[in-house]
Amino acid sequence: MANLILASKREVKSGAMMWHVYRSEDNVKSDGFFFAEDAPLKALRYAFILRKRTGAVIPKAIYNKLMAEVKAAQQEQSAQEAGDAPAAEPSPVAKRYAEMKAKHPDAILLFRNGDFYEAHGDDAEVVADVCGLTLTRIDEFFHYEKPAYMTAFPAHTLDSYLPKLVRAGKRVAICDGL
Repeated sequence: MANLILASKREVKSGAMMWHVYRSEDNVKSDGFFFAEDAPLKALRYAFILRKRTGAVIPKAIYNKLMAEVKAAQQEQSAQEAGDAPAAEPSPVAKRYAEMKAKHPDAILLFRNGDFYEAHGDDAEVVADVCGLTLTRIDEFFHYEKPAYMTAFPAHTLDSYLPKLVRAGKRVAICDGL
């Protein structure tokens, strides 16, 4: 079997539906990333990055499935901009993040999403600065009115980044899915 880039919708432990994009070589699944169900464009972009880095092939059926989702999302967005449809509900993950941040407004919130801990907004800027991580601008994906940022790191590296934040005098709240 060839080296393939695959994508599928899966339910994760938190109960949210997510896009799982991963590489499969000789029926062995390699690590991949999870993207929110409402972020098929991010999933498609990651599939192309993986293809470029690994030389793997994106099967036409997977490409068509992701493109159909992207087009549907774009049509929904243009309908909203025209005022034909009500504003989209935030995803369950976004609701949970906002709820946890409201409970701990003075702490940096590290929110577990799949295999990663994420920080958003001002927290992301602090985490990126203190830990030397990359700060990602996400307003282009989610169409926020003002610039919005995110930073993330693998969950298994929490033991190395958490002490850095605490030593820098930051209060940290960790939200892990159960």
